[in-house]
Amino acid sequence: MRWPSASIGQVCLPTEQRDPTALPERPFRYIDISAIGKDAKRITTAPEVLGAEAPSRARKAVRAGDVLVSTVRPNLNAVAVVPDELDGEIASTGFCVLRANPKLAEGKFIFYRCLTPEFVNSLVAQMRGANYPAVSDGVVKRADIPLPAMREQRWIVGLLERADALRRQRTEADTLADRILPALFHTMFGDPARNPKGWPSKPAGRALRMISGGTPSKENVAFWNGDIPWVSPKDMKRVIISDTEDHITADAVKKSATSLLPGGTAMMVVRSGILAHSVPVALAARPMAINQDLKGMVPNPEETGELEPYYILAWLLTAKQTLLGCVKRGATVHSIDSGRFQALPFMLPPLPLQKALARRFKDLLALQVKQTESAGMIESLFATMLHRAFSGELTAKWRGTHLKELLAEMEQQARLLKLPAGQKASG
Repeated sequence: MRWPSASIGQVCLPTEQRDPTALPERPFRYIDISAIGKDAKRITTAPEVLGAEAPSRARKAVRAGDVLVSTVRPNLNAVAVVPDELDGEIASTGFCVLRANPKLAEGKFIFYRCLTPEFVNSLVAQMRGANYPAVSDGVVKRADIPLPAMREQRWIVGLLERADALRRQRTEADTLADRILPALFHTMFGDPARNPKGWPSKPAGRALRMISGGTPSKENVAFWNGDIPWVSPKDMKRVIISDTEDHITADAVKKSATSLLPGGTAMMVVRSGILAHSVPVALAARPMAINQDLKGMVPNPEETGELEPYYILAWLLTAKQTLLGCVKRGATVHSIDSGRFQALPFMLPPLPLQKALARRFKDLLALQVKQTESAGMIESLFATMLHRAFSGELTAKWRGTHLKELLAEMEQQARLLKLPAGQKASG
């Protein structure tokens, strides 16, 4: 039995807009696109704002159970369900609000459909704008959705929620693990911003020597056929980098603005669109070159004597909030203010203590490798289940034992979807 197909707009109810400035003294909770966790697909924050101070984009009224789909940079798939505690609040006009018609679709069924590559690719194919790529609400609502009977939708949602819960537990465990190193650093050395243990310190600009990078000419193909890893912000997803997507030659290093960093060099992204939220840092596991958006940091032995590379990396990871305070926010690209960064106090505890931290740090990294492998397996399982859910494979056996009831429900759905002559589907 093949499921019928509809547009998402056909299975949703109309939504409304509300201008909070009409009640300037009344506070409301505002859901912006940045409030959606990229991996968790949940609303992580919704600050309270007075109506008088409402952003011009705060106009879309939402209800509990609504599905929010970001129409800005849809390739990032910022999608979430409005929780009960945000019922009646307001979201950005950068969202398309999908409110399921309870006679035709489960809200969570629409939500999981919006996580599929088919849905994301359909939006990406219709993006407009180079610097601010986006789609309209209409594009979202015209996307296809397979439409099994309501009972089967609920069964599918139940299966996917159990798998999704496993993903969330894995993410929460990873979040807790990420806090271990800063906690260890604080225990051994204290807060790097306050230096409560009174370690000797020097400004970061004196303790560390900054190495700049660059991009070899793309026109010279020979430059890009080497074996030297070339690091750019897209590669800064791991704390220890042993290889990269791009590789250049020794000749490219000599004849371009980039530099060859020795293995064990700490690296930091200093110019990127993502610096408003984080400052990616990593350690080069072997000699590497970097592009112009990164800086390499090596000890300045005349000022500090020997420094443990893992200590430098741990300091950067622990001082994340301080580093964010050094970020200059531009319209699309953010950068680290070099003067503010170089003025940061860099603690210099005894080398044996630095090496003790390094040993424990390496143990934590080994644990994180195992966690990453586990997370990859869980993500792969969930992606497979998602594909099978919307292809009909996931519930094929279950469907066979409930065929009579499902057919009756699907006939009812078909009658509800049949629009009067001349009326178009919503979206």
